Amino acid sequence: MWTQRFTVASVGSFVGSLLALLGGADEVAVLLGVFGFVCPMVFGMAYLLLPSYVGETLVDQRLAGIHFGLAYVGVTLLVADQFVTAGILLRPLGVTLWTTGVLIFVGSLLATVGPTAVSTVAGTLGESGRSQRTTRLATAMIPVAVGYLVVGTVAFFVTDVSRGIGTVTVAQVTHYYLTGFAALLIYALGTRLLTAFFHVSLPRAVVWLVLMAGAIAPAFLGTFLWIDPWFRVGGVFATLAMLGYVGLVLFVVLKTNRRRVGISGIALGAIAGGTAVVSVVPVAFGFGNPMSLAVHRTLILAGFFPLTIVGYAYLFFPITGGQFTGANPQTARATIGVLGAGVAVQSVGVALQYEPVRVIGILGSVIGAIGCGYLLGRRFVNS
Repeated sequence: MWTQRFTVASVGSFVGSLLALLGGADEVAVLLGVFGFVCPMVFGMAYLLLPSYVGETLVDQRLAGIHFGLAYVGVTLLVADQFVTAGILLRPLGVTLWTTGVLIFVGSLLATVGPTAVSTVAGTLGESGRSQRTTRLATAMIPVAVGYLVVGTVAFFVTDVSRGIGTVTVAQVTHYYLTGFAALLIYALGTRLLTAFFHVSLPRAVVWLVLMAGAIAPAFLGTFLWIDPWFRVGGVFATLAMLGYVGLVLFVVLKTNRRRVGISGIALGAIAGGTAVVSVVPVAFGFGNPMSLAVHRTLILAGFFPLTIVGYAYLFFPITGGQFTGANPQTARATIGVLGAGVAVQSVGVALQYEPVRVIGILGSVIGAIGCGYLLGRRFVNS
């Protein structure tokens, strides 16, 4: 139940972030996009998937509900702080509530999957078969991804509340969250889910490249943001991981004969992610158009994560399982198509610095997000 609520509320936050872009409130858009959409969506999927991933059940379902409440009250306060100049306590209180929610999330997962996940690390290079070693490596990425979430949250808290360190920026925190926590979990879980849903054996060498590069990149990107040469090292690893993931997804698309609705969202999301990292690599090495950074951010926050998350959500919660208007594969594919077209048009508008095109793209993304929210929400009500 809480996974469903996380999902619907997250889609609402995504719409809010897009509307904030229309209003020129870029900081609000990032807050809603990262803290209101991507992270809660991943939290919900983690509660759903990670315990079953290792054959366990969550120690207490009520913990997810408490986390849900704390997270969204915290995000609300963080957003309100952008508009209320006199509300000096809003941000520290919001950060504190968010941090408390993350601690509940981490604690409940550690109690549930921690022993199993950690025990697989030693066995990853052991005597088991190659297929088992790949599965063990993917499982070992779970504590690594959660570790990046913890690092980012601690940095966020001590910077904004205790003022223990003043050099950590929100950009660094979002790199820990997006590249270290969310993307790495997508890589780790995706290698299992793609195989399970589409009955395709993935190339092991590529899987290892994606997982290892994906685990290394956030340490450099988050810790050494724009500090050479380490930031460039992180950029190279992040690019390898994302392009390898794109290769895995396209490999599945070409090999499978199981045409599920969600695969189109996963594929478009992977393509958006691959385009995002390729567009920004030249800037990291000191050449290229600085506008590429804005294109990169657009493709990640409005393309890679929304399309990927919606794609997997449609796999887990088939729309055709509901009895309501629009409960068919054609409508689901249409929402994915509108989301994909929206981010593509947005990116062109950002790259050309032509506001009317960018606005049209944002409106397209809003329509696609509302459509996805409607289908998933009605699906949950009818389940």
